[in-house]
Amino acid sequence: MDIGEVGDCAVDTPLGELRVRDGGRGGVGPVAELPEFFCIDGRGFGGYTAAIAALGATRYAPGKQLRSLRAVFTKTAVAGELELEVLPLVRGRTATSVQVMVRQGGEPVVAALTWFAAPGLLPAEGAGRRAVAGVPGPEGCPRLPWLAKIVPFLGGFDERAVDYPLSAEEFDGDFRGDDGDSIALWAVPQWPAPRDGGGGDRDEGEGEDTVSAAIAERLVDVMLFDAHLMDAAYRGAARGTVMTSLDLDVTWHAEAGAGGPTLFRARAELDGLVANTSATLADPGGTVRATATSQCRVYPPKG
Repeated sequence: MDIGEVGDCAVDTPLGELRVRDGGRGGVGPVAELPEFFCIDGRGFGGYTAAIAALGATRYAPGKQLRSLRAVFTKTAVAGELELEVLPLVRGRTATSVQVMVRQGGEPVVAALTWFAAPGLLPAEGAGRRAVAGVPGPEGCPRLPWLAKIVPFLGGFDERAVDYPLSAEEFDGDFRGDDGDSIALWAVPQWPAPRDGGGGDRDEGEGEDTVSAAIAERLVDVMLFDAHLMDAAYRGAARGTVMTSLDLDVTWHAEAGAGGPTLFRARAELDGLVANTSATLADPGGTVRATATSQCRVYPPKG
């Protein structure tokens, strides 16, 4: 991986390669590409554009790990070029803050604020060891192959149901409006990345390779959160309801270094036509490494 204030910045993830390069049209500013692979029904996946913003910020925080990401989705992106406007706000010895505006066709699609922490500021493991208490391991849970058939980039995970629909028919049927407000599943990242999305083997060495692996883990967490946070809100909504994410707020509580099976748990509450969701990512040992929240706009069924 190349990392610095100039030059390309690319990292492989189980969902595909993410790359920020210099010199868009006219050679001004960093740019990235939103592939069709990361679009759902023609709409760009917000988790990908938020991850691109984080990757763009990473170039200004060499040697540090992403501590938090606050992303606001201002407009739906489509497949094509993304332009990044990057503004370092704080460049300290132990902490760095970078603001990123992602535009498409001159219009903002994501506004992001990031904080990075120097090694040693975060603990090696997250707090607590009971996050997986009473939950069977991924090997004891049924697979969810139907997700990747609808959203191909989710094929980068081997997803297993803990409390989650086992089919698209169930998700759009009895799962909706069953008075539940939570979901849970195991997501096991599949390294290397699927060829359709680009990518390659995960870096596990020292120096730049270690930085690359740490960034990859953070970007995977961002995309996992955004892929499933809204599902908990759908569970409490009537059939035919449609939702869109308004924002994504992620905080990491430990150094990167897991990158393996992850227990995703989310909960939601509906306040009229706005849903509030929250989620945790826990490692098999039971420690929580990251938490996130998101607000969603709710569009009830017509008629």
